[in-house]
Amino acid sequence: MDKLLHKNWLVKIISFLTALMLYTIVSAGQEPSPSPSSIVVNPSQQATITEKLNVKYNADKYIVGGAPKTVSIRMTGSNNVILKARLMASKSAYIDLNGMQPGTYDVRVQTAGFPSGLKIKSVPQTVQVTLQEKTSKEFPVAIDILNKQSVSKGYTVGKPEINPSTITVTGGKDAIDSVAFIKGVIDIKGADATVDRMITLHAYDSRGNQQNLTINPQSVDVVVPIAKASKQVAVQALTSGSPASGYTVKSVDVSDPNVTISAQGNNMLGGIPDSIPVTVPVGGLKKDKTFHVAVPLPAGATQISPAKVSVTVHIVPDHSGGSSSSSSSSSESSSSAVSGSTSGVSSKTFNNVPVSVKGLNNGETAKLGNGGRVSVLITGKTADLNHLSRSDISAQVNLTGLGTGNYKRSIALSVPNGLDASASPGSLDVTIS
Repeated sequence: MDKLLHKNWLVKIISFLTALMLYTIVSAGQEPSPSPSSIVVNPSQQATITEKLNVKYNADKYIVGGAPKTVSIRMTGSNNVILKARLMASKSAYIDLNGMQPGTYDVRVQTAGFPSGLKIKSVPQTVQVTLQEKTSKEFPVAIDILNKQSVSKGYTVGKPEINPSTITVTGGKDAIDSVAFIKGVIDIKGADATVDRMITLHAYDSRGNQQNLTINPQSVDVVVPIAKASKQVAVQALTSGSPASGYTVKSVDVSDPNVTISAQGNNMLGGIPDSIPVTVPVGGLKKDKTFHVAVPLPAGATQISPAKVSVTVHIVPDHSGGSSSSSSSSSESSSSAVSGSTSGVSSKTFNNVPVSVKGLNNGETAKLGNGGRVSVLITGKTADLNHLSRSDISAQVNLTGLGTGNYKRSIALSVPNGLDASASPGSLDVTIS
């Protein structure tokens, strides 16, 4: 073997074969070079931009609906021209409705202001729009008050004041005809003082769907009165039973002739009578006596102040020889009472006094609330009250000039001279049919 390696020709053959093998290995991992005819030259590029869609039409006469706010513009051309188009402020996309009559159309999207050398295509190429006659109409403003029941305790919500109370809505005739109401919303949760805010308005159809229309003004000033729900009522001190034989009740004094009633809301407050009766027993009394009485909380009231009053009954010998003046006539359902501290002045209540009607048209009938009856509190000299009977009292509502419908009418009372009278309730609901 050593002799063979010393042969020149053999070394050359081995070197050649080794080189050939290495070349083959390297060449196998390379791609063949493309021929000049296989190279593709494509200088055009594509790009898409978003453009605002302008609508050309007679805005004084018509309203356009259905047009999209933007469209896509696909540009094909060289990179340089596309870049130039991107930077140009003059380019635009639009539809032209000039000369068209009211109706629905498929309109081609047009472009302008793009540099030459570009192929331009709008996506979509057409849009469907509706052209309507422009019209305006006035509407009253309504306000929804949220969380009425969540105002601070002891406060009531009044009727909102809206300024302006009417607004103008402008739009297509069909859209305007579909408007059922204009409304805004104000939240008064936790309020303990009058709320004054600017409220944005919206137009709605009969199903409560919001309509996209022009409202002028768009906002109105809304004032919601928030105040303490309270009123003063008289304490009506009544007596039950009869003093000892030979004695009578001269007068009754009340330490607090008026108390303050609070309620949650004006509706509840309106149902509270103008006087609250408290009763003290005088059975068997021969001398004056003071009672400390809790004032009952009327239905619908949340608080009363003061909660207790002192009632002093003044007893004197009865020189008339008759029965005690404190006894009540069961047929009249009345009681002797005083709400005040003036000696010799008493009050007497007649319950279930019928109310008559005046001025009812021929052929009509009237139905009165509360069963057509009221309680009447008469105040005057004790001597005069002792001779007063139910037949001396007249209660009436005047319906003159009223047609069929529902009303609330005040009670007019007639009593003998020198006496004062008040009805509870002071007014009745009346239905005329």
